[in-house]
Amino acid sequence: MNENGNAALFLDLAGTLVKIDETRSIPRDARGNLKIELLPNVAEKLAPMRDHLMLVVTNQAGINRGWFTMEQAESAMRELDHKLGDVLMGWQICPHVPDDNCACRKPKPGMITELAELYGVDLRNSTMIGDQDVDEEAAKAAGVARFIPAREFFGWD
Repeated sequence: MNENGNAALFLDLAGTLVKIDETRSIPRDARGNLKIELLPNVAEKLAPMRDHLMLVVTNQAGINRGWFTMEQAESAMRELDHKLGDVLMGWQICPHVPDDNCACRKPKPGMITELAELYGVDLRNSTMIGDQDVDEEAAKAAGVARFIPAREFFGWD
């Protein structure tokens, strides 16, 4: 963490920025490509913040399970960034399943702290937006100052 660094907005992906199915997964097409469909108000809320450092952290165990590849996940992130108006500075994707006990899978802070180091982020002045307890727990474990539930931030009922 850079104590004199940039404030960042860390964002979860599935259920926060993009729609998920009943299994809490991002829908896929027949080839395994992730279908990126923005949730309501996401683009509109983030567009005026384009000068802020926005970073996505996402658990994607489907990679480890063979449902899609890291390349497909990276392609989906590029598609997401394009749909948001090219506002994302970067992202981290954890491909592990929970039993792997890796340091990156939320609720552990690894993805957040790695991005913070890479981009010179002051976590004490940063915010995390997410839709699950693991997002909030990862933010707290990393030392992120604020957590805002996606529902509240994007104004969903």
